[in-house]
Amino acid sequence: MIFVTIGTMVKVLEFTRLIKKMDEVAGRLDEEVVMQIGSVRYEPQNAKYFSHTTYQESLSYFRNASLVVGHGGSGTILNALKFHVPIVVVPRSQRFGEHFDDHQIELAERLVGNELIKVVYDIEELELAVKEMLEKGKKVGKGMIPPEKETLIKTIKNFVGHCP
Repeated sequence: MIFVTIGTMVKVLEFTRLIKKMDEVAGRLDEEVVMQIGSVRYEPQNAKYFSHTTYQESLSYFRNASLVVGHGGSGTILNALKFHVPIVVVPRSQRFGEHFDDHQIELAERLVGNELIKVVYDIEELELAVKEMLEKGKKVGKGMIPPEKETLIKTIKNFVGHCP
C-alpha cells in the first residue's frame, strides 16, 4: 500500500497539485493507494482517500505502507523513517501558494542522498520516483530505523528547531 499524505496544513494552503498528480499515477500502478487529502476539494478517482485522521491512525498507515508519498513536512519524513519506509518527498512551494515560505524545499535539499528518501521538485517526475522507490523498498525491507540513521533524524530535528 502506498500512503499519500499532505499533512495538516490550514485550509488556505492546500496541496492539490500533489493529490491530483498522485491520483493520475495511482491509475497506472498495481499497488493500492490511500490518500490523506486534508480539505483539498479534488476527489481522487484511482485511490482510496480520507480528509483527516487521528495521529495513532496515521501511524498505522505509515507502519503498513510499502511507500509514503508526502509533502516536505518534518513529521511526515520522520514517521516514514521511523518505520523504515521509503518516502518520496514533494516539498510544498511558496511559488504555487502551497506554503508561507520555502522551508520544505530547504529541508528537502538537506535530505538528498539518503537511501530511503527521493525528493521530487518537478511534479512531472513523480511517477518515475514512485516506481523507483517502490523497487528500492522491496530491497530495503521494513522495520525500525537502524542506529546509523539516527544521525539523519537528529539533523532534521535540529534543522526544524532552528526554523523561524
